[in-house]
Amino acid sequence: MGNRKKILIVEDETMNALALASYLEGLGCDVLDFTATGEKAILMAKSEKPDILFMDISLSGKMDGIEAAETIARNAPIAIVFMTGYSNQSIIDRASALAPAAYLVKPFDFSAIDGILASIG
Repeated sequence: MGNRKKILIVEDETMNALALASYLEGLGCDVLDFTATGEKAILMAKSEKPDILFMDISLSGKMDGIEAAETIARNAPIAIVFMTGYSNQSIIDRASALAPAAYLVKPFDFSAIDGILASIG
């Protein structure tokens, strides 16, 4: 596999998830899959062990993306990239507490992802 980054996408808007997956694959990343719920993301992260987690903050299901990312990060070291359409300060503060690799406000510019991936290594 070399140093291809393994990526899990957690996004409840299917078109956004598909577009992001396609872009990341085009950059040579190994996109494991995507899911719309935090609960499933936790299970997938445990079994697939991704290097990077692209996590939407607002998700379907009982938990939001910040709560799911916190659970995932407790179980294994992982770079977290939060994605959201919200720029509410309290949401940003909650997300920032997890020291994410990046924070993308939707709609985001895909070219910003290149720099994020480069900074993660």
